[in-house]
Amino acid sequence: MSIIRRHFLQGAASLAALGAFGGAQAQGTTTLTVPWMAWPENQVRPLMDVYEKATGVKIAEERLPIDELFKALEVRLTARNALPDVYLVDGPLTASYAIRGHLLDLAPVVGSELGRYVPTTLVQGTWRDKLYSLPLGTSSQLMFYNKKLFAEAGIPLPSADPAKRLTWDELLEIAKKLTKPAISQFGFTFESVNPYQLLPLPQSRGVKVIGDDGFTAAGYVDSPGMIDVMTWYQQMYQVHKIGPVGTFQTGVTQEMFGANKLAMFIGGTWNLVGFAKFKDLDYAVAPHPYFAGGKPITPTGSWHIGINPRTSQMAQAQAFVKWFTTRDTMDLWFNLRQYPPSLKQIWEERAKTTFVDPAWAIVQHELANTATPRPATPGYREYESFLKIAMQDIQTGANVKEALVRAASSIDREMRKYR
Repeated sequence: MSIIRRHFLQGAASLAALGAFGGAQAQGTTTLTVPWMAWPENQVRPLMDVYEKATGVKIAEERLPIDELFKALEVRLTARNALPDVYLVDGPLTASYAIRGHLLDLAPVVGSELGRYVPTTLVQGTWRDKLYSLPLGTSSQLMFYNKKLFAEAGIPLPSADPAKRLTWDELLEIAKKLTKPAISQFGFTFESVNPYQLLPLPQSRGVKVIGDDGFTAAGYVDSPGMIDVMTWYQQMYQVHKIGPVGTFQTGVTQEMFGANKLAMFIGGTWNLVGFAKFKDLDYAVAPHPYFAGGKPITPTGSWHIGINPRTSQMAQAQAFVKWFTTRDTMDLWFNLRQYPPSLKQIWEERAKTTFVDPAWAIVQHELANTATPRPATPGYREYESFLKIAMQDIQTGANVKEALVRAASSIDREMRKYR
């Protein structure tokens, strides 16, 4: 019996025994409209099948590519009608939806269950001390390195011990030795050029990346500290030339690493599965680097689920969301998409099986000690969009100060609509 099939049956039996969470099963013809990410159907439908079979409630999950999902939600929620009933929420967008009245306060729905969660996973679902979206999992970043390329260069392998993590300057020196332009081999890069991945650089040096009010970018995004760190980042590519310039898509860096053309990169746990397709790849992982004199910082946060407060099917919507607090559901979800679990119980139960890999030991340490969610702001989409453009421009050689000043000004202009 396959893992998915086994958990499917266990989950269905468990839900039936619980009476389908307060009566949703009695509504046999109910259909909940649930916009979802366009992950492969076999990573989404099995989850919905369990709920449908146990309750009789139909889940109309609309699997949309990420940009289309954001656009569709913006249009539908701005219309302020009953649809969608429930929807997938990108964690840092919780504040934006909440401040505009597009998310239901979940405390009355799942409040008694919150002690079962890894604390850092709840941060991005919270705005002004209220939980508006429930984490389906979380994320962390690891330093992946190619053991073959290290061996060829005679360089000792990085330690997997978080207490012995590399500093950024140590990584730079190693990357120089592993960079070989003649054969298009690079020493290091990030999986993507995105604030999620790059903000830990300034944060490691104690740089504040947004004002305490959650609205102000000027003086933070373009602060001397931010300019200094992003200048260091630019020099990796433009001066030391240890990384490929202009590789802004995650698939490109993954293929380079898999083809033994990239010695090190910072990437997400999803690569632990994704790299299985590269049969000749011999790799390992180490903790995320930090700046000496600063502190280790790792990015975190992922997809959440929330309720439209205007749904005409409130009881069924609440039952569906509460279902995501259960052990069986979260265990199945981890089998389908291996995001670091948000429930402590999953970590505990899998401690001697799934999580024996050093990668997961590192992730668990980071979630407990270094995980730092993206800035809490109602304007996160705008913040991310303008800062991402600046970071791309900086990597490709733009004037660092000018790029960050331009980003800060644009972000502040857009933030006015949320004040």
